[in-house]
Amino acid sequence: MGPRIFITGVTGYIGGHQIAPLQAKHPGYHLVALVRNESQASLIKAAFPAIETITGDLDSDEILQVEAAKADVVLNHIAGAVSLIKGIANGGKDATFIHISGTGIMTDMSTGAGNESSKIYNDMSPKDVAEILSFDASHIHRDVEEAIVAAAKEYGVRAAIISPPMIHGVGHGPVKKRSIQVPILIENILKRGKGFQVLEGNNIWNAIHIDDLSSAITLLTEEALKGAQSKAVWLPEGYYFTETEEFRWSSISHAVSHLAHTSGLLQTASVDKLSVEEATQIHPWGAILWGGNSRGSAERLKMLGWKASGKRFEGSLAEMVEFEVKAGEGERQKLTFEGK
Repeated sequence: MGPRIFITGVTGYIGGHQIAPLQAKHPGYHLVALVRNESQASLIKAAFPAIETITGDLDSDEILQVEAAKADVVLNHIAGAVSLIKGIANGGKDATFIHISGTGIMTDMSTGAGNESSKIYNDMSPKDVAEILSFDASHIHRDVEEAIVAAAKEYGVRAAIISPPMIHGVGHGPVKKRSIQVPILIENILKRGKGFQVLEGNNIWNAIHIDDLSSAITLLTEEALKGAQSKAVWLPEGYYFTETEEFRWSSISHAVSHLAHTSGLLQTASVDKLSVEEATQIHPWGAILWGGNSRGSAERLKMLGWKASGKRFEGSLAEMVEFEVKAGEGERQKLTFEGK
């Protein structure tokens, strides 16, 4: 039997999308998925008959440890990281823990909402990585990342964090198919009946297509299985950005509004400039989701040979708008920063 890969978050956007390309490239891998109940297990098995499912949740400490102990690589998209790392340590297989986080942790509002920040983090810079890993608890994802770094050190487990930026494209997983920031933007532009941005909208984020993120996760999984032959680095240095381009949020608001207008979904393609207070009224995280900066340079994965080939951001927008119109409603009530 091939390497055993234990994957959490398979009912989420990232985890669900990851399975098919990983199976296609490595049919010999033994994929094991954590699901919360038999209903989810049935959905996963229907989509991927070869995958093994394990029923449990984030509070199933014993299950998480037992399954992590059996694995060669653990791909984690959720909390519960410490239990998984403990399990790896107890398994004695020299396995690797890979956690998918997000560059929301680097959100920079220092220049004011809607304004550009010149700060660009580089994942090859020990100083930049150390800064990210020392952020205070007010930064999203910080609590989980801090626990991972500490547990990996305490238990002597090889671990890495993959930190994607704004992810675009409709996912192909069996459950969740939408990301966070842009789907919420599209949803609220359509509800509002007119486009909007936060103040000047000059703030900048990185972006990546879901297919390119999947290839990055696959590459680091392959590196983990090479053991001593791998050229990858692991925590505390092993922090990997995944980005293919930068964009200003104003450009996305205008592009979405133009697409919606030409499709007859909006009466105008014009975009309003909203204050922080007005953006927050639309969504509690509105000023942060659409008004901050988050900029990084993904050098480490490129050094390992990663090459992006997915769509550029604006090439994904039409399908994302269409998805929100036709199929997004069922997912909106569940949308959180967990289970991406």
